[in-house]
Amino acid sequence: MVRDRPSYRVLYLVFALGVLQAVGLLAFEAYRTATLDREVRRLEAENAELWRRVRELEATLAATRTPAFLEAEARQLGLVKKDETLYARKAH
Repeated sequence: MVRDRPSYRVLYLVFALGVLQAVGLLAFEAYRTATLDREVRRLEAENAELWRRVRELEATLAATRTPAFLEAEARQLGLVKKDETLYARKAH
């Protein structure tokens, strides 16, 4: 028969190796896609957390620019207003 020729056996072997390579490449691409999807989700979650932290810090910064906060900080440093008198207390 014609199919029993050695050249056909070689062609079958080449075809089988090509199919095996294609399956291997598809499996690798599926693994890589899954890995990249996980990484994208992780980075999106990290990005959302960082934006939450930025908003929190912006709110804190806005609170530190209020006159009441600045006055409290000045008093902790021992500063007084022009028309106030500072009385020293004895420490116990």
